[in-house]
Amino acid sequence: MNSSIEIKTEFFPMAWFLHFVSPVIELNGQKYPSKWGVRTFDLAPGDYSVKVYFPYMFQKECGANTIQVNLAEGQKLRINYNMPPWMFSKGDLRVV
Repeated sequence: MNSSIEIKTEFFPMAWFLHFVSPVIELNGQKYPSKWGVRTFDLAPGDYSVKVYFPYMFQKECGANTIQVNLAEGQKLRINYNMPPWMFSKGDLRVV
């Protein structure tokens, strides 16, 4: 049975300028440049460190936040990342 982590990245609608940057998703340190929206990773069961951020101005990891999850056999884990309007705060990262 397949296991996966689905990560939805979004931002506050008035922060329209974030359309010009792309989020980065890290799984156990491996970087995956992404686009805003939903991205699914088919993975083996196990423990994962999920980190999401985006480059903005002079910061390489603006809005960075990390969550630790355990993916079971056959589980589809859903995670949401939401960037609030204040650009220099942590993004909200949680399991749905």
